[in-house]
Amino acid sequence: MDKQYHILVVEDEEQWREGIFREALENNGYFVQTSDSYDGAVAALEKTIFDLAVVDVNLTSVSGNQDGIRVLEHLTSLGRPTRAIVVSGSKTRAMAEQSAQEFQPFAFIDKTTFDIAEFIAVVADALD
Repeated sequence: MDKQYHILVVEDEEQWREGIFREALENNGYFVQTSDSYDGAVAALEKTIFDLAVVDVNLTSVSGNQDGIRVLEHLTSLGRPTRAIVVSGSKTRAMAEQSAQEFQPFAFIDKTTFDIAEFIAVVADALD
């Protein structure tokens, strides 16, 4: 990898955020910044231009929370070329996918069938 890509991971579950996403991405040479909330994600997006954002649609344990959608809205409003991968582990994945569709994410990742190798391949494709 010639360029060190910057990736923002927005995920409220620490195990997914740090133990899975961050670890997998850093092990593959990416620079990773993480956030566990809408406010943290917005602060990061205001300071840094990211090549990719991995955003969980539901950023709290409250069913129907749309903070991930709000992160995508903010990202879109910045007018930057940052691509997005939307993550959902909820039973309402189809609804989450539909909610995020207007932001034209590069891909949707279902945490219930997550595979690290596939995730890294999708990230590489998104950055290609």
